[in-house]
Amino acid sequence: MTRENDQFPSPVEPSNLREHFATIYRLDANQVEIMLKSSAKSLEVTLADLQKAIDDNQGYREIERLGHSLKGVLLNMGELEWAEMARKIEKAAGAEEQENYRDIVCGIQSGVEKFLSEN
Repeated sequence: MTRENDQFPSPVEPSNLREHFATIYRLDANQVEIMLKSSAKSLEVTLADLQKAIDDNQGYREIERLGHSLKGVLLNMGELEWAEMARKIEKAAGAEEQENYRDIVCGIQSGVEKFLSEN
């Protein structure tokens, strides 16, 4: 299911992440909560760094690197569709393509907002 002009996946649901960490990583409830906090922190930092790289015109290599990092965080969270959005940033920046990176990052931030606000 997508939203906003069918461009972005459905928002990240914290309950789905709990299930993912418990099932895929076989974590107990306390470990799941630690993973949620850790994932939220990684996501916040990476998104902020990526936004700063875009805003400060730090160049394609830095945007590519941070897009790759963001993709990894989202993959670890089991958010494959969101990871694909980060991959688009990584791939476009790696090819030094003009892309509206800011809009993609804003879309991702919007999609993870509920998760971040709860962690």
